[in-house]
Amino acid sequence: MERTPAACAMDWSIQLQKDLRSDIPGKPIDALEEIGRRLQRWNKEPKLTIAEHTMFGLIPEEDKLFLNAILLCLADAFSSGDKQTKKCVVRIFMKIKRRGNRDAEGIFSKEMFENQLELLSRVKEVFDEGDTEERALSLRLFGCWAYLAKDCPDVRYIVLSSLVTGDVLEVKAAYFAAGCLSEMSDDFAIVFLEMLRTTVSSQDSSEDIKLAAGRAFAKLWCSFSIAENAYKLGLKLLMDSLGDDFSATMLISLSKIASRWMLLIPTQIELLTLFQSEDRSLRMQVTSLRCFCFLLAREVCMFPSNTSTVHRVFGILHRSELQPTLQLESLRLLYKILLINLPIIPCMEIPELFQKLFVVVKNMLNSSVQSNRVFAVNVLADLSGKVLGRQDMWSGGSGCTLASQVISFILDQVISLVTPLIGNNMADFAVEFEVKSLLKTLFNLIENCPKLHCLVLNSACLFVCNLMKMIDRKRGSEKTVLSNPHMTVYVSNGKTLVESNIILTMSKIMAFCLENLEYTNTETSHTLDLDALKLQVEIVCRCSYIGSYTRLMNFLLLHLHSAFICMKNLTEDLLSPCKSSSLSCASAILEFDKSTLGCANEILEGNNYWYAYKAGKNAACQGAWSTAAFIFEQLMKAVKSPSCCSWLKSLSWFSTSEKTIQLFFLSGQGTSIIPGGSGLREMGVSALRTQSYKYREILLNGRDEILSAEEILRAPDMGHIFSFQRWFLTLRAKVLKKVADMMQLLDSVSFIQGGTGCGGVLDRGTLLLPTTSLKLGSFINSLMEASCHMKKLAEESDMLLTSFMGMDRQSVMSVSTLALNCSAMAFTAGFAFLVPDWCSSEIYKVSESRYLDETLHALLIEDLLGRFKHIGRKTRENLLFLLKPFRNCNRCSSSRFITQTCSYETVILHKLCEYSVREIFNLFNEASRRERDADALHQIISRASEVLRNVISNLMLVPFHTPHHFFKVRYV
Repeated sequence: MERTPAACAMDWSIQLQKDLRSDIPGKPIDALEEIGRRLQRWNKEPKLTIAEHTMFGLIPEEDKLFLNAILLCLADAFSSGDKQTKKCVVRIFMKIKRRGNRDAEGIFSKEMFENQLELLSRVKEVFDEGDTEERALSLRLFGCWAYLAKDCPDVRYIVLSSLVTGDVLEVKAAYFAAGCLSEMSDDFAIVFLEMLRTTVSSQDSSEDIKLAAGRAFAKLWCSFSIAENAYKLGLKLLMDSLGDDFSATMLISLSKIASRWMLLIPTQIELLTLFQSEDRSLRMQVTSLRCFCFLLAREVCMFPSNTSTVHRVFGILHRSELQPTLQLESLRLLYKILLINLPIIPCMEIPELFQKLFVVVKNMLNSSVQSNRVFAVNVLADLSGKVLGRQDMWSGGSGCTLASQVISFILDQVISLVTPLIGNNMADFAVEFEVKSLLKTLFNLIENCPKLHCLVLNSACLFVCNLMKMIDRKRGSEKTVLSNPHMTVYVSNGKTLVESNIILTMSKIMAFCLENLEYTNTETSHTLDLDALKLQVEIVCRCSYIGSYTRLMNFLLLHLHSAFICMKNLTEDLLSPCKSSSLSCASAILEFDKSTLGCANEILEGNNYWYAYKAGKNAACQGAWSTAAFIFEQLMKAVKSPSCCSWLKSLSWFSTSEKTIQLFFLSGQGTSIIPGGSGLREMGVSALRTQSYKYREILLNGRDEILSAEEILRAPDMGHIFSFQRWFLTLRAKVLKKVADMMQLLDSVSFIQGGTGCGGVLDRGTLLLPTTSLKLGSFINSLMEASCHMKKLAEESDMLLTSFMGMDRQSVMSVSTLALNCSAMAFTAGFAFLVPDWCSSEIYKVSESRYLDETLHALLIEDLLGRFKHIGRKTRENLLFLLKPFRNCNRCSSSRFITQTCSYETVILHKLCEYSVREIFNLFNEASRRERDADALHQIISRASEVLRNVISNLMLVPFHTPHHFFKVRYV
């Protein structure tokens, strides 16, 4: 455990004294700066507890002793050092005062000092014997130590007497010290306020003195009576003032006083509003807006409850020839006000409000200052995200309209920026930066608002289409074919062109939307044109002037598109069992993988290894395992570093195992192990068993390769660098092993479809099959054991998530999907063969087992139910029905990670879970109506086997994605 500052105090004290006595030039100053940073850190730490004293071997108040030693050392340095040393000491405490605790807490509270008089006396010596500059430094140090000096008569006298000296430097320092003392002492503040009245009102006071006095007003707030009197006096002085410098200073000070007392807020808001009128100077308008922002930042008010301030700010922003500074501050104020009030503004007022905001942002886009333009679009996107997060905005259709306007606005602005550059051979980095900021804003918007994914996909397709047409039209015959086909970007005369980066970024945005699209959402699904998306991406992939990396990323997008179609068809197959179209897109996926491999090969041949690694990472995260395996295998041969080679070798083995599993299904062999599929009708029992054996063999081989990949990362010199990666690989290997075990158990059950034909014979608790025999009780016990282990793997996935908090959205979704996968298989295996009405019968006799207890089955239901954020009414009712027999058992419900994110994978997993619950519920109902004879038992076993095999096989069809966090190596 890292030692706290209090535990280091003794070492710091010794080191400071040693360095201050050093004869090395500059060493004492460096020591003072270092101890200053350490004291700032210490001041933010809480006070040590008794347990922490014991842990670090400290005696009580040891930290207090050495803190006093350090401060005495600093006071001695201030007293005996040169002016540079004195200034350095003052800077230390000025920084601590600005950044530390404001209420005399922390290490500089009075209770931490035993020798405050010694400290003050050393500073007083410098004040008494020094020149004007040293006296000013002493006064500032007195101000920093106000919590020590507030009750010292000598210090009070020094400060008050210095206010009336003739030296400006000393007087300004005295005003600072007096203000600090006024924050601590009411009686001193009363005297100081009267002196301020005299000073500011006097005609003889210089402008610098008046400004220092005006700044000191901000510290007169320690009690409401003093704050009220200071505010009234300051308001009068402000109204009588003719100079902008003093008026701006007083406006800021009055805002600081008002921020301390809520009763002064309404008056201050009216005052700030007064200074926003056009007849005021630009500086006063800007200062007024900044004071508004200050009050909002302090969260002292929730204004405006009426909309007058909002309309006034809109009025400022609508002025013609508005100064950029005032324009920026007005928009910043409007942003903060709306950010607070948007959640409570009525839904019917939102469209009108955003129409005005669109006008403001369009005006800001004409600004010559780039940062203002970028900020304006960020404001529009952020406020839109807040509004679109409100459910009531979507019920009336206004949310969809607003979202379309915002998306179109951002993309139109990108087009307007890029249009002048198309066809030019000169790179414009300023435009690239602005375009990148706009697209990043769009990405942040869709990341925070899932309902926009469909709209953004359609808009992105149209945007890329228009961009490609513009490129073709403007370049025409000057279209540049890459002289080196292995280049990864779109180039012309050695310059990277902005439109190439736009196409690449848009492909990433479309991939994100497609990965997280809820195609079952009725608010968006009817507008999604998947064919248009595929067509547009194919056009980009065919362009000869697009680099290999950009084309590869678009081919990965096509792979994702085809996987999405497969999953969509799989959902339809579950809803309509007579259909068999879930793998109709498998050939398209394989074809796109071939094209992707071609692009990857071009990148590797061009020695663009970093681009190749990024492509492999994206392929693994999108589930394109053939591409990932090829890239990592080739990179492994190219790198020279042993550590990089080990990392790439691990990635290669992991990707190869997943590629083999994926290709087994994409080649059509996976359908043959699904009951009711085409393979079952066309194959005999023997051939079907051969396919199932092959499937188990692939799973077990994949498990061995993944464990080998994990073993590479377990090397002693790796340390804890790959802790997440090793855990994730081990978890995946365990899942594959349990799936293979359950498939092997299911192979013990006959594939007979109805009746007791084909040799099935029943004999008191024993099921005899054509090729094997297995006691029914032992078979069910084995399934219960597998179910229990699957549930533990789901819980282990939850533990992985909680152990690595702060992961990105895709990583969380990937791990939580794995957990839901395990939970669904555990539930199905635990309930498919468990028919409560039959368990006690002689014909369904099951031996006792530690896995056959009510607690396990209750927890299986609760675990599955707890992982759904939203669940259908019928499914919930069925689960509660299945839970009824186990409600009286004593169970301990463990915490689980609820699937908060939505994607096409989570949708299909939810559908599979609903299918499993529905089939098991129907199986229970059917069993309750049947006679308890051998034929009925055979039908139940056959049906249960079909349900479990169907669930497992379809769950394995869902694409497996690597978390992005897997590629974040933790260096220690």
